[in-house]
Amino acid sequence: MGPRADYIDAAAAMSSERGALVPLELPGVLRSDAAGELTQLDLNLIEQLQVDGRIPFTELSRRVGVTEKTVRRRVSHLLAENYIQISAVTDPGLLGFHSLALILITVDGSRAPSDLAEYLVSLPEIDYVTVTSGPFALQVEVICRDGKELHDVAGKIRTTAGVRAVEILPFLRLHYQQARFSGVKKDTTPGVRPRALDSTDREIIARLARNGRASFRELAAEQEVSETMIRQRYARLVDSGAVRVMCIVNPLRLGLQFSCWVGLTLGQGAKAADVAESLTGLQAVSYVAITAGRFDVLAEVVTSTGEDLLRVLDDEVRALPGIREIETWLYMDLHYKALQPRHDLGNDGHANDIQTV
Repeated sequence: MGPRADYIDAAAAMSSERGALVPLELPGVLRSDAAGELTQLDLNLIEQLQVDGRIPFTELSRRVGVTEKTVRRRVSHLLAENYIQISAVTDPGLLGFHSLALILITVDGSRAPSDLAEYLVSLPEIDYVTVTSGPFALQVEVICRDGKELHDVAGKIRTTAGVRAVEILPFLRLHYQQARFSGVKKDTTPGVRPRALDSTDREIIARLARNGRASFRELAAEQEVSETMIRQRYARLVDSGAVRVMCIVNPLRLGLQFSCWVGLTLGQGAKAADVAESLTGLQAVSYVAITAGRFDVLAEVVTSTGEDLLRVLDDEVRALPGIREIETWLYMDLHYKALQPRHDLGNDGHANDIQTV
């Protein structure tokens, strides 16, 4: 993906006094309050790039009806201003991350939740911070190398000024990702699911996670294989659902103001994998994880109006067999980073990680 991923070290985000938060300008964070407005051309470009982030500029120009020069200039602007990122969406395990969780945060009222969100999104292990309604003012998705790293970052969050308590919902499986927030029909843009891949495929995905529009010629030179082989492998990866290169955008920037986390508790005898799979068929569902803790399944639901959200929850989610209870936290703000690999999977540093879809 085009934008930088060199996030500020967490220690640099705080003063020596516990929890004193310093405002940060973080590259690559897709915030909902970015300055300026998206034009209709921007929205058209985003929709096409969500279908295929590697679409040639000549074809993109034809589809949106403006010159190639204009397309290049607008896409460069959207990337530079962190309205969008273009990256590979894939199973985090393929990028070296094997321990994921959603952490529910209760605040003590001494700091505004928005200020806490500003700090938490600076932590390299955190890729997704939501400020919401309900008993948990914030939720953060953490993507870690292993259980120890997850434990450490949870401790760091727990001791942050303004945090009263944390509750960890470890992911047993990241079941489904669909970082598509537009009118594109789900059946034309299938979501990403875990797949077993060889080392060459993983290297291709890691490179495209850093820059989704990197040329096949560059990838072939780096791998010392033919460009034809890279093209063929990439096509198989996309067809299998192991990866999608696409434009990633904060849904609140697109006017999808009634987006939320939904926690589902299952009835006796219900299987979490079956419920998770049923959720993937719903148009408004963009993310599904099977978890340990107070909820059996977590889903992200993305809608534009309260009526849309009510319809999805009442007519679609609650209608699924096996669900006993649901709890919903509506997004009031969202800070979002695209997931990228760390530069060196073999060292103990964690300086260059970022989200999925």
